[in-house]
Amino acid sequence: MKTVKFAIIGCGLMGREFASAAARWCHLLEDIPAPEIIALADPNPAALEWFKHNLPGIKYAVADYRELLDKQDIEAVYCAIPHIMHEQVYCDIIRSGKHLMGEKPFGMDQAQNNAIMQAIADNPDVFVRCSSQFPFFPACQELINWIR
Repeated sequence: MKTVKFAIIGCGLMGREFASAAARWCHLLEDIPAPEIIALADPNPAALEWFKHNLPGIKYAVADYRELLDKQDIEAVYCAIPHIMHEQVYCDIIRSGKHLMGEKPFGMDQAQNNAIMQAIADNPDVFVRCSSQFPFFPACQELINWIR
């Protein structure tokens, strides 16, 4: 099975959720690439400890995410940081040529969202997706029906 080597930027709850989901990848029956987490970035050393203890394949664990953006063996990034930081960090990731799985919202306002969308447009070979579970909640499904 092919793997995609990931970095996680932001080692709080959602970073741990992604790591836990990646660990359960073997349950999937389809022949799809599996995430392999090899790098971490978080300015809080204590946040990195859970990953170091639970993920044996970590090659890089750094405080500054920018140290990971030039690592050739990192193919993609799962970014789970506070929303107000998304514009700068998402744009840096995209411009580095790494694929991005980000949290919602992409930008805190239209200007930030436009900056992220421009980085995507300027780097068409980079795969970028936003993680959001809300569309599947019943209340959101009802809202979608109302809009339709």
